[in-house]
Amino acid sequence: MKVWAGTRLLPCAAFVLVALIGMALQVRGIGGGFLADDFSHLDVISRVDGKSRLWAWTFERFYAPLGNGTFAYRPLAFLTFVMDWLAHGGSATGWRATSLALFALNAIAAGALVADWLRGRTPFALLGGAVAGCTLFAYPFAGEISYWLAGRFDLLACLFMLLFLLALPLDRPSTPRQHLLRLLFLLGALASKESAIPLPFMGALLVFGCSVSRAESSAGRIRYGVRTVMAELAPALIVLGVYLLWRTWLFGSPMQVYPTVVMTHDAGELWQRLGGLLTIASRNVGALHILWAVVAALLLLAAMATCIRARREIPRDCVALILALLACTSLYLVAPALSFPVSSPDGEGARHFYLAWAYASLLLGMLVAWGRWQWTIGLAFAALMLTGQAQSLAQWQAAGTQMKRVLAGVKGFATTIRDDQYALLLLPDHIGVALFARAAQDAIVMPPSQHRDYLPRTAVMVSTDFAAWSRYITQGEVAKLKGIPDFDPANFVGLYCWSPARAAFVPLTNGSVASDAARWEAVARQNFTRAGCLAPF
Repeated sequence: MKVWAGTRLLPCAAFVLVALIGMALQVRGIGGGFLADDFSHLDVISRVDGKSRLWAWTFERFYAPLGNGTFAYRPLAFLTFVMDWLAHGGSATGWRATSLALFALNAIAAGALVADWLRGRTPFALLGGAVAGCTLFAYPFAGEISYWLAGRFDLLACLFMLLFLLALPLDRPSTPRQHLLRLLFLLGALASKESAIPLPFMGALLVFGCSVSRAESSAGRIRYGVRTVMAELAPALIVLGVYLLWRTWLFGSPMQVYPTVVMTHDAGELWQRLGGLLTIASRNVGALHILWAVVAALLLLAAMATCIRARREIPRDCVALILALLACTSLYLVAPALSFPVSSPDGEGARHFYLAWAYASLLLGMLVAWGRWQWTIGLAFAALMLTGQAQSLAQWQAAGTQMKRVLAGVKGFATTIRDDQYALLLLPDHIGVALFARAAQDAIVMPPSQHRDYLPRTAVMVSTDFAAWSRYITQGEVAKLKGIPDFDPANFVGLYCWSPARAAFVPLTNGSVASDAARWEAVARQNFTRAGCLAPF
């Protein structure tokens, strides 16, 4: 213990350094513009606020469907969006600061949870907690979680999951206060995202493993474990049942979120969907993702090996916790692929694995808490994950910076379009792994992103919209956008794209080709490189 006391400064300094580097990576590009679906949330909330229905709309999220074609029930996350709107308005920086605060809180909660589990069982409990916290904060695909607002759902679900587990004593019966706290945290998680549905079962797995390991008689271990689980988690299971009935009443389905997505049919399809993890890694981490993954696997094997060598020093309930956390990690890793393809070709989908990463972080903290220098393996793993996170965040931050310039360029461009004319702005759906203009088209040219409504003069499209906009131009939809009886297609001045070098929109095609969607797209593909634009295809 004297040797340990003399070396305490080194691990503390190392963990502080990793935390500071991680925070610097996160803050570096926090001032960029909103991206993709972020604009949708901003647009809806600003509209209902303009109609003086902000709090009515917020309250409706708790008992009415969103009406966006999904079965998503996430009222608590929308409440945080409303609070961001009231605090920060249309400033993306403030909204992202909230997400980053939640991201950091999750890491702190994970560290506190592991330290609490290990307290009194090993002199390295704080080191185990530090490894868990740093690992969760170093989530390698963090751009989609901490920078994109859609990650808010997962951040909140993770926070309430960790708080639920913190209120779950594994070595003694729960007090009434702990039961009440767990129910509140479970409701918070369920009101954040549907991925919290397995939480009571994950808690049951942890309680069962610990209680069985403490049972005095081997013959009655299973029965004792089941009784303990029911005593601790029966109220939570009842609340989960009520929640599933509520979802069934709202949507006609207890767990389905996307009505058009087909569930996985067999093991082959499941394996194919899980292969999307490779796409996520390659798009986020970059060309060296294979080497990065191999080194990560070796570090994890080293952590497991050191734990196995120290197995005689590990209390039985901690062994049970390690095995239960391994099961939780595996279940949450596989669960997304049971419901939908986990990744798009662009690498979107990292948010679906954040909860699995949280359990993996807890597991790693437990694995490295049984020797004086085991923490170095966990620290090396967290540092390696930060190298991946840097690549992921850099893409999202670059996209946010570019979007901020685009928003500034809309005003100058729109004022060049006459009231009787119309123009379109072609922007990329993605920039690297980062979503850019998807689902954001109208909101980019309208308040609160702009001081004036420029939609009567211009709109944004992405590369999949040529056929739709060809119809809109020739069949009168543009007239509705302009608020006039008729629009002459001859007054469509053309398609423009964004030139980063000139910080301006530049001509891509003239207006005459828009009547033929296939030809229009072909001309745009031919011209965008010469125009020096962001690649929209």
